[in-house]
Amino acid sequence: MITAGSVMFAVVLALTMESMNKGSHEQMISNTLRFGTGYLQIQDTAYYETPSLDFSFDLSGDLLQKLNSTLGNHAYAIPRIESFVLAAGELDTRGAIVTGIIPELEDRMNGFLKFVSQGNFTSLEEKGVFIGSGLAKRLTLNVKDTLVIIGQGFQGMQAAAKYPVLGFVSHPMEFIDNQMIYMHVKEAAWLFSLDQNRSHWLIMAENDKKAKEVKREFEKHLVGTGLTILHWEELQPDLVKALAFDSASGWVMQIILYVVIAFGIFGTILTMTLERQKEFAILVSLGMKRHILALQCFVETIMISFLGVFIGLGIGFPILLYFYFNPIPLRGGLSDLVKEYGMEPFLPFSMSPSIFLMQGIIMLILSLIITAYPVWRSFTFQILKNLRR
Repeated sequence: MITAGSVMFAVVLALTMESMNKGSHEQMISNTLRFGTGYLQIQDTAYYETPSLDFSFDLSGDLLQKLNSTLGNHAYAIPRIESFVLAAGELDTRGAIVTGIIPELEDRMNGFLKFVSQGNFTSLEEKGVFIGSGLAKRLTLNVKDTLVIIGQGFQGMQAAAKYPVLGFVSHPMEFIDNQMIYMHVKEAAWLFSLDQNRSHWLIMAENDKKAKEVKREFEKHLVGTGLTILHWEELQPDLVKALAFDSASGWVMQIILYVVIAFGIFGTILTMTLERQKEFAILVSLGMKRHILALQCFVETIMISFLGVFIGLGIGFPILLYFYFNPIPLRGGLSDLVKEYGMEPFLPFSMSPSIFLMQGIIMLILSLIITAYPVWRSFTFQILKNLRR
């Protein structure tokens, strides 16, 4: 039972570490997809290097029909207009980003409605704006106050207008909360003199596999159009590198954990084997073949390991399930630090099946390696010496 307990504890500990690590990665990717790039992005070939409204485009007619046909029921496209502007209240001026959205699609994409703290989001159809609560504090604005926007539109056209503040958006990601101005995409097109042009189109899919299928199918229709379709990994190479580095460092920590765990399990197996040396000597004296004894030790150790792994998975699953639905909130300076990196201030957990599968397999492999000791001991112990013990 000590051996099974050691394996069980090791499985629960490894599950928790991997779940936290994978959960933070999933959260970062989810935030990037829902509030930034989407799974895919259609844009002018020059827009990625120079995100200017001068590289906006009109995706309509035959090309839009082909896009809708490619997306089917498993994905949807969202037209976007984004541009940097100066935003001013009565006394203060701040840099901000105007985002032209379609309210229904935006809510479908990232649950935008739950972040609206004041105002009726459906009123965005009117001439007005929703702004981040952080930006509202910086500009000392309240609902129904006037916001002045000054920027540059399409091909050098002036973009200047006054808008009533229809409401506030309290976004958990601080850098968005401090700079975002939301208006209807049609109003943004008028402000920046874009007519039917959009700066880019986002594509949301059921999963990453479906998104890659859409990219592979639709990019053939973009040949010769001056447009391109990019996967989120191409749009966020720094994030991909950061996740890869964090995964590598996470594996280093897990390897250290596995080494500690392996020595702990080996210690219990070693003690159990040495305590049974006289029993082994008696069995061999009575006629049991050494290879049969070795097989018995092997089966016993594997069964104990299986028992520990399955108990560990059984205990770990409800623990991770609880923290999956009730992530650990972060407070104080740690909360502020996490917000600076564009993440919500809590410690997320993952329930990916691969976590349970991999940890179970790794622990069984460790147990198989450790099993070599009692098997080797079964073939090499001295009968007379152990009978006298």
